[in-house]
Amino acid sequence: MSVERRDFLGACGAGAVCSSLGAVSVAGTAMAAVPTSRSYARAKLTDADGKAIKLKSLKTNHNYIFNYPYASTPCFLLNLDQAMPDKVGLKTEAGAAYDWPGGVGEKKALVAYSAICAHKLAYPTSQVSFIGFRDSPSGASSRGKVITCCADKSVYDPFAGAKVISGPAPQPLAAILLEHDAKTDEIYAVGTFGGEKFNDFFAKYEFKLAMEMGSDRVREEVKGNAVLKDLANYSAQTAKC
Repeated sequence: MSVERRDFLGACGAGAVCSSLGAVSVAGTAMAAVPTSRSYARAKLTDADGKAIKLKSLKTNHNYIFNYPYASTPCFLLNLDQAMPDKVGLKTEAGAAYDWPGGVGEKKALVAYSAICAHKLAYPTSQVSFIGFRDSPSGASSRGKVITCCADKSVYDPFAGAKVISGPAPQPLAAILLEHDAKTDEIYAVGTFGGEKFNDFFAKYEFKLAMEMGSDRVREEVKGNAVLKDLANYSAQTAKC
């Protein structure tokens, strides 16, 4: 199998220790070590019937969503309409520097990000999504092709590692590490890169999530397959801002 895997050796900022898909920590500073790269179970993106999603079938600049690395944590998959820089220097809220390595696929334009806003942790629910990719300018952003959270007007650039363009968000959205199999055109999620907000998310919403999906599933790690959906089929409505 020929699988394109992003190479994270040397992908972090100065003073960081890296390993491919392993933990990345800031060293030599007064602050505690802050991991910016974590590996999770490898999960193939499929439809609801278990059929593998092919990159060539994805619309461009369209909101797709899947849950990863936990059954309760949603992520955006975006097949953007242009390639991105090979490396973008970013920082987590804790100050850990890292270099986001760009997209995957033949055009290097396929990316995925946590759909949990880095400010007040707004996320897509079955009722409504306050956060999503906006192709056109809006009241929250004078430019289009951005990820906007209508709950707090935070705006992120999906072409640059979901860095914060405007608003109160203290850090970029965490990136989801992807693999693309060039032979089969299949897509896999394999980990995260950047500042995760999962612990804060669970602290704020675990009781609500447990009522919706059962307490045993809230922190269940996604393994094997991750079902990809249109955001329109995931949330009943999408907030406009």
